[in-house]
Amino acid sequence: MATLKGFGSLAAISAEKMTDKITRRIVAGEKSMAVWVDIKAGAHAAAHSHPHEQIVWMIKGKMDFRIGSDRRVLKAGDVAGA
Repeated sequence: MATLKGFGSLAAISAEKMTDKITRRIVAGEKSMAVWVDIKAGAHAAAHSHPHEQIVWMIKGKMDFRIGSDRRVLKAGDVAGA
């Protein structure tokens, strides 16, 4: 995981292949982290949870997203938090 101090670029962070349709780039500081996830059409991520707060910002495309029992279709410009 890349640790950021000062300035950087997303392109300089190595992509980690999660599945054949999902890759991510992670950058962290001492107390926070940001994850850029690229999800191809037809991908599925199993239900899971995080020990910390998570904010999702949909840059482009659309996807089904669930927080607890609430399910929505997120599209470009939408945000969600849990």
